[in-house]
Amino acid sequence: MHKRPFSLTADLDFLYASDHHQRVFEETLAAIQRRDGLICVVGDSGTGKTILCRRLLQELNGDFNVVLVNTPPRTPQDITETLDTAFRDMEGDSKIPLAVFDEAQHLDFRCLDHVKFLTNLDRNAEKLLQIVLVGQPELAAKLGHKRFQQLEQRIGAKLKVGPLKKKEVLPYLTHRLTVAGLADEIRFTGFAARYLHRKTSGVPRLINRVANLAVEQAGQRGGKIGVGQVRQSFLKVAATRENWITPKKPAFRLGRLSALVLLLVLSLLALLYYNPEWRALVVAEPADKSRSQPAASRFVIKTGTFLVRDQAEELRGQLGKQGFPSAVVEKQFGDGWTLYQVRLAGQYSKDESDTIIDLLRTIGVKSVDAVEMKP
Repeated sequence: MHKRPFSLTADLDFLYASDHHQRVFEETLAAIQRRDGLICVVGDSGTGKTILCRRLLQELNGDFNVVLVNTPPRTPQDITETLDTAFRDMEGDSKIPLAVFDEAQHLDFRCLDHVKFLTNLDRNAEKLLQIVLVGQPELAAKLGHKRFQQLEQRIGAKLKVGPLKKKEVLPYLTHRLTVAGLADEIRFTGFAARYLHRKTSGVPRLINRVANLAVEQAGQRGGKIGVGQVRQSFLKVAATRENWITPKKPAFRLGRLSALVLLLVLSLLALLYYNPEWRALVVAEPADKSRSQPAASRFVIKTGTFLVRDQAEELRGQLGKQGFPSAVVEKQFGDGWTLYQVRLAGQYSKDESDTIIDLLRTIGVKSVDAVEMKP
């Protein structure tokens, strides 16, 4: 055995170009050669997007200066620095710069705005930089947002990588065994291949997980791997995943129920605390107390507003480490727009607000403001 036939790593030696995968690859290649500027390829996890990226890297190495970005940049500055590092030695080079971003569904709105800026750069009536975005279906959902209408209109090719068809699973298995030097010793039956397709929906990565265990169990005896062996391997893989994800201790359910009850109690207390009308219904307050003296103004302190919840949660975690408990509040604006605002817990007087704002600014929180609560 030269290599493990069903390793989960993307290895071009084991590439099996199904009809669908080959069509997506050729259309991507054609869009790049047309200098379309921006190409988008999406597909579910495990369908072969990463190996498509590596194939592009290998195929285009001659006429293009290709950079494959495996880890999505977190900020526009990261994108600029990545591309600058990759293309810094290109001055005077006739090769066309091409940036391929894998796992591009993790690019936030700021980074996609920067991609839109990069697609505007032209030289001699042609795009200065070719960009290929490769990611899971969430990427298509982001690009379909109203904010990126102009960016979506600039996509020269929108392609989708799909799973293997039922008739392709057996040739896929045989191909990988042949490359590994095991085709003369081990083979999967047609019934086993059809069973694999039914259980994995044709997703290559899932097929590899089950087939890898089936080949290991076959061991030295070799021969045919039938439905029985594949079923046993599938059950082991499924059982391992279930045991890892879901603990079997009954105390977990009790703990979850307790947490839910606590959350409901805290929500009720917060509702009573922040809403005087509800509090008046539950707690009988003297009628003349509110008339005798006006209530002092109370303020809520907000420390930042974001388009992406992860950024708001990151700020909330930083504030917690500095001793400022806070919460993330969602604000819906229609058309799919959602803003995430970080607010400190509780309400404060004017003097307390000013003191806290000064403290926050000294630790580097610049975007901070006090909003007066309406009576």
